[in-house]
Amino acid sequence: MCQAVFALAALVSPADIVPAVVVMKLFMLGFEGFTIWLLWKNRCNFGLPEKAAAIYSMNPLVILEFSGNLHFEGAMICFLLAGFIALQKDRILPGAVCWSLATASKLIPLMLLPAVWKWLGWQKGVRFIILFALFSVVLFSPLLAVLPNILDSLDLYFRQFQFNASVYYLIRLLGFWHGGWDIGEYSGPFLGLLTLIGVNVLALRGRTGDSAHAIARTLMLSLFLYLSLAAVVQPWYVAVPMVFSLFTRYRFLILWSGLVALSYSHYDGGQFQEHYWLIALEYIIVWKQLVSELYRK
Repeated sequence: MCQAVFALAALVSPADIVPAVVVMKLFMLGFEGFTIWLLWKNRCNFGLPEKAAAIYSMNPLVILEFSGNLHFEGAMICFLLAGFIALQKDRILPGAVCWSLATASKLIPLMLLPAVWKWLGWQKGVRFIILFALFSVVLFSPLLAVLPNILDSLDLYFRQFQFNASVYYLIRLLGFWHGGWDIGEYSGPFLGLLTLIGVNVLALRGRTGDSAHAIARTLMLSLFLYLSLAAVVQPWYVAVPMVFSLFTRYRFLILWSGLVALSYSHYDGGQFQEHYWLIALEYIIVWKQLVSELYRK
């Protein structure tokens, strides 16, 4: 999906970057417009709050990072939401197509497949997975030649990259205290394995035919678990679980979409230096809000 948009932008303007950026931003505005329309159109069917579309469309994080900075999580959210709504209406083929398009934008939707399978049940789930796999192979076929490079990049991502993390940084701190060195090379893959286990446990706790609110809660918590254990938590990542939180009674992710802006301070003065007290403040408030909402429930 990303490569197709980039290629079209380069085709329109191979020498001047400004028209090419305009083309890419028009695509992103289209994705965002469709997301907002889906939230507004389906507010009654899913019991969404009247302000759901406004909460998303006027969120500064969404405006800055998607239409502004062109992060393709905006496209992924668009297709994920369309697929989620299609599956809730028992439309397996459109749901599989949209889910594969979301995966072709970013790989995160792969993590949510167990929960969707459990939600649909065995027969519908198998049909969905087969259709999803077929469309995904078609979409990824131009990249099969560089698949080893992609896998190397994923390995590097889990072992080396670090930014605005929570649990990962606490484990790294313990490593410095006890061993005197950064254990990220080992803790990153370990936390990735914990995420995989946790996501599957959440999926197994669901039931076939659950309400849209129940499966949205499972998807939201799966994504939140992933971000809680991740070594890299870029601000725009938070927008993905935030969208699913609109289908639930939880609001801590809307709060986090504001607090995550504290991570921009790490680039203060054109340099990169993380301010750990701001990271601690960000996560303390988010987790306090989550515990408060769980207690009220």
